[in-house]
Amino acid sequence: MDDKQIIKGLFERAEGAIIALRERFGLQLHRIAKNILSDDRDAEECVNDTYIALWNAIPPATPDPLSPYVYRTGRNLALKRHRANRAEKRNSLYDLSIDELSEYLPDETAEQALNIQLLGQALNCFLGEQSRDNRVIFLRRYWFGDSVKAIAKQMGRTENSVSVSLNRTRGKLKEYLIKEGFYYEA
Repeated sequence: MDDKQIIKGLFERAEGAIIALRERFGLQLHRIAKNILSDDRDAEECVNDTYIALWNAIPPATPDPLSPYVYRTGRNLALKRHRANRAEKRNSLYDLSIDELSEYLPDETAEQALNIQLLGQALNCFLGEQSRDNRVIFLRRYWFGDSVKAIAKQMGRTENSVSVSLNRTRGKLKEYLIKEGFYYEA
């Protein structure tokens, strides 16, 4: 079933649309949730919560394209659960990947919170200027939460090569954000 048929099925409240969502997006949704949560059961619950959220959101929403909407919904639900779990303990691979990036991102102030959309646009522009490989590596690590080892295997590179690429890209990101006025060095 393609995106339009799935959306049509959700509008018609056809249970087959949920099955189609699971077949089309289930593995990737589970991987995203597992990378954030580090627990199969929590990840599976999160994936199921994603299907419920999509069932409730469509209609009235008519996302085009569907895949980013599905993955963003699943990722947001996983992050919400991660925050709840994090209150108890801190140990997922996602924590490690965010910690790596945090020193290169500006501290959050009230003004920056209001300008989060501008920061997102700046990040999109920055990534648009990077090579395809660097973009893929960056997104696999910081959006999908993949480990350096998994990225290296997927890209046919060494772990060291991926680590160096991430380090250089973070450095370039910091320079870019300073130039754009989002980051101020003390």
